[in-house]
Amino acid sequence: MVVTNSLTGGGAERSMNLACNELTRRGWPVALVPINSGPSDQVTPSCEVFPLERKWRGSWLGTFVAMRRFHLVVKMWKPDVIVLNCDLPELFGATLLSHHNLVVIEHVDRPWITRIMFGRIIRRLLRLRQSKWATVSSHLAIWPDSRNADAILPNSILLSRTTTFKAPPMLQTGHVRRLIFIGRLAPQKRPDWLIEIGEKTSLVVEVIGEGSMRKAMESAATTRSVDVNFRGRISDPWNIFKDGDLLIVPSEYEGDGLVVIEGMHQEIPMLLADIPDFRRFKLPEEHYCKDVGDFIYSINRFKEDISSLKVPKEVTSQILASRTLETVGDAWEEFLYSI
Repeated sequence: MVVTNSLTGGGAERSMNLACNELTRRGWPVALVPINSGPSDQVTPSCEVFPLERKWRGSWLGTFVAMRRFHLVVKMWKPDVIVLNCDLPELFGATLLSHHNLVVIEHVDRPWITRIMFGRIIRRLLRLRQSKWATVSSHLAIWPDSRNADAILPNSILLSRTTTFKAPPMLQTGHVRRLIFIGRLAPQKRPDWLIEIGEKTSLVVEVIGEGSMRKAMESAATTRSVDVNFRGRISDPWNIFKDGDLLIVPSEYEGDGLVVIEGMHQEIPMLLADIPDFRRFKLPEEHYCKDVGDFIYSINRFKEDISSLKVPKEVTSQILASRTLETVGDAWEEFLYSI
């Protein structure tokens, strides 16, 4: 049984949908339990799904009701292993009264960032329950005491080409025309950098995603007269890309960096924050920017030559080799057999 925040919403949810489908294809009985209500994902689960229909950012009463439903689902389905994917599922797993094999998936090096003390308590409870711990990348350790993980279970991505952003050759001018941000509108992702970058470069900004910073960003864009389109959550964001679009990823910290990996697969030009989580990809130096000023400088430098900001294919192929459904499915099977 895999417990996630919701059916869709980010890389952690999408990757677990893919893992559930691959394990189901291989004959494993799988149940997916999304806690929050919300729209369907581009990847439709082929396993059993038990939505708990909690309202996102709702009341404690709503959380308690969803938790009660979760306990009933576990009692009815009787899973051998329960996979807890992100903070809220960890809370639900820690409250189970019966004994189960619990697996906690670490996606970032700063989980529970807004509730650190509460997160420490939940993690302590999960350790007392002898949970297994897995990370999605070898560069991550288990918070809060930096322990080594029991397994590394990489996130898989959809490796089929879905985007239609490439223009016919006669229309490919090589100019940067729009700046694209994809991700949660949360402090970790630093989406507000796009407002200043758009202002200083006089380029249109497309913001794909939802989060707590949206209203403040909308206000800032209006005040500073920046042309920003807030598109909300899109199930397949790569389909909006056109010739001349540049992906901007200004995160303060990341876990696996799935937006970057999927962007590489789609052969989209990109600029990334100069942080250790992205340095591990070992991209050419021109892809990294230390601050807002650095992003602005690089955009102006390559404004007439956007193709230079595509990741070289030899780099991309090495990174994507470990993200196929077959490879990730093998890693999951080996881990599950071990417990």
